Amino acid sequence: MMVEPVELQASWGERTISFRMIREDRKTLRIEVEPDGCISAYVPYAAATTEVVTRVARRGGWIVRQLDRFDLWRPRTPERQYVSGETHLLLGKQYRLIVRSADRTAVKLDGDRIFVEVRSDATFFQRRSTLQRWYKLQAHRVFPGKLERILPRFMGLGVRRPRLIIRQMTRRWGSFTTAGNLVLNAELVQASPQLIDYVIVHELAHAVHHNHGPGWQELMTDVMSDWRDRKAELERQLL
Repeated sequence: MMVEPVELQASWGERTISFRMIREDRKTLRIEVEPDGCISAYVPYAAATTEVVTRVARRGGWIVRQLDRFDLWRPRTPERQYVSGETHLLLGKQYRLIVRSADRTAVKLDGDRIFVEVRSDATFFQRRSTLQRWYKLQAHRVFPGKLERILPRFMGLGVRRPRLIIRQMTRRWGSFTTAGNLVLNAELVQASPQLIDYVIVHELAHAVHHNHGPGWQELMTDVMSDWRDRKAELERQLL
């Protein structure tokens, strides 16, 4: 019996723990924390959802330690200030950011530079949101075409056409929801095209296999033989 995973949240202190509950033919609860920050709780079919949330909350200390440990392993890009001179990415290419004063807010791509036009008194948050909105527009331009090229391989496995949702995400590059939606992080448009393909393939594979077990890995290798290399490159390029 296959049961769709459910997205849930548990609280530990001031931290909110978002996780996927996956029902399986098993007797005990098992929690996995992936290096990319994804958390999965594998539970018996008969487990009550409220009890699962409670059990995950009880393990909150261990989960948070795992997340923090993975964060320490990741190479860190200097915190962006959204000021002239910074380097920002689009489709894997580096662009120099130029912030200049203007009466109307706009973002323009010119050669190897991204011009962000804002009021002279614009705050950090206003500069950031201006560029983030532009990235989201670029994502809407790029992602649908990529999905169209990749989807036929999965439709042959019985996967239905998902609704594509593009939004800001804090810990994930993408997800495949129980409602059959493919959710992609708008900031993924900064990555190289082959890395965007990897994330789309990764999430569509979850429409067939809900965890990262042997079946999912075998499917990933069948569809994209170098997926492990792309995964490592994505973490290197954008983290």
